[in-house]
Amino acid sequence: MVEIILCGRGGQGIVFLTRQIGEIVAAKGLNVISSETHGMAVRGGSINSHLRIGGFFSPLIRQGHADFLLSLDPSETSNNRHYLKPGGLIVENSPEPPEPGIRRVNATGLARDIGRVQLENVILLGFASTQDGFPVTPQEIRAQIEKDRREQVRDMNLKAFQAGIVAAS
Repeated sequence: MVEIILCGRGGQGIVFLTRQIGEIVAAKGLNVISSETHGMAVRGGSINSHLRIGGFFSPLIRQGHADFLLSLDPSETSNNRHYLKPGGLIVENSPEPPEPGIRRVNATGLARDIGRVQLENVILLGFASTQDGFPVTPQEIRAQIEKDRREQVRDMNLKAFQAGIVAAS
């Protein structure tokens, strides 16, 4: 059983990430339940998503129980850190160096290098997929991305995903 909080700002792709992970996990035959909570219903407002894999009956993660916190915005890490259990891992989009319990990747910078800042979420997912205990593998995520029939979108997402994996090594 794995519990993940995904957080960021409206427009950064939190719902997309939640859906991608959920679809992969469901295809593996595992139970998955999720819920998104929004602050202001505008681009840039706080958003977080709860994703629970296993025999859960409620989609909401209790404080101190999340195994992973994936954050596209450092301020949202602070706002959602209370969900993380002791020994849980934060995977954060930030140019800052890693700290104990926090792995960081400058997903925004890498996305700009690729030419689309909107790809920061896929870069973060690639980076997160290399972390011990993460519930989906890089191979499973790559296969999910390859299902997209829109060639340009698929190719950009694959490029961003690979940039996240490379950044983790």
